[in-house]
This record gives sequence, C-alpha cells and structure tokens, in this order.
Amino acid sequence: MNNQLIPVSELSSAALCPVRAFFNRSNPFTEPAEYTICKQISSHLGSPVDKAVVWDEICTIAPGTDPSYQSYCESCIDACASREWRVASGNDFFVKSDRFGICGTIDRVYTESPYFSVTRSVKPPTSGIYPSDRIRVLGYALCLSEMSGKEVNGASVDYIPGGISRYCEIQPRDMRRFYSARQVLMNMNAGGVPKKPLIAPCEFCPYRERCDPGPTRLSDLL
Repeated sequence: MNNQLIPVSELSSAALCPVRAFFNRSNPFTEPAEYTICKQISSHLGSPVDKAVVWDEICTIAPGTDPSYQSYCESCIDACASREWRVASGNDFFVKSDRFGICGTIDRVYTESPYFSVTRSVKPPTSGIYPSDRIRVLGYALCLSEMSGKEVNGASVDYIPGGISRYCEIQPRDMRRFYSARQVLMNMNAGGVPKKPLIAPCEFCPYRERCDPGPTRLSDLL
C-alpha cells in the first residue's frame, strides 16, 4: 500500500466522481463561508447558543466573511434551537487508520455511542443520509475504531441549516463503495488518471466543461 494517507474528505469526493476528485487536487481548497459558520455553531451545540458570540467568533476565524452571512448564521442557530443536542467531549479530533491508509479530522466526539458526529453545512435530504456523507461516516469510524479499540458502527450526521441530526449506521454497501473510492485515490497517488463514470453527477460540478465527454489521458485533463 502507498504510504501516503488518504484524507476521508477525498474518499467522499472520489465516491461521488473520480474525475472531480482528480481536479480537486489541483485546486487550492478554500473553506466556504457556510461551512465555517456551521462548524462554529456546532461547537456550541448542547449549550445555550448566543448568536452575537458565535458571529463574533466566525468573524475572528474568517475575517473576510461577508456581513450578509450573519442572517444565514442566525437562521441556522434558530433551526438548531428546535431540538436538544449532545454535549461533545471534543471537537476537531484527528484520527487515522494505518490498516486502511486513511486519515481525517472528526468534527465532534463523544464518550458514549454514537461516538462522533459529522457536521454538514447543507440541508438534509428528504429522508436518510446523503451517499457522500455515508462514506465520511465510514472513513472516520474505521479510524476511530482502530485508534480507540471500540466498536464503532455508525455516527450522527448533523445537518446544521436544517437543525437535524440523523444517525447513520454503516452498511456493507458503504464498505464496497469505500474500497472502490480508495482504489481510485491509490491509483491517483501512483500517477494514474481516473475516467469519468458512466453516470456522473455533472449538473452542478464546477469542472463539467473540462472533463466532458470523459478523459482517457492526462492530456485530456490539462
């Protein structure tokens, strides 16, 4: 196995579309304002959330945040106020798995099962969990289980804008998608170039014009 650890976030991207994961590697990551906001809100969940305090923290963390996002921040806090949240024992907890060659940072960890939660800055699907979020949960669960020696069978996914937390139980199909996505990334680490999948989620992809109709060589992508 390649000694380069694969970030769980890349697994999620590769499971969605291998070509998109390829392009992401060549584009510097800029944390979206929505994610910064939801991450900071999540760090307060389980205790009374003061809108002014949270917004001040966000502006300190990301000084360039547009003031117009304050209303978005307040709407997320209002949505989260409609339910009770567990108090986390830690935030931004780095984990890794030598067995699977992956690593990542868990948003919130807890002393009791479910042992962690993933913070998302999107509204939840009508039911269930987004497929990409299932891969995130699986990746972090594999890491945390290996590091802690505990059996981790799932986690909560916190959709902050909707004020909803849903439990994601790991299923065999998640493990199959994990192995497939990991192989794509391992091939990329070795210099390979992925092909566009037969059915790709191109509609909202920022790279759709660059990869259509489907790359087969490195020159097709550059």
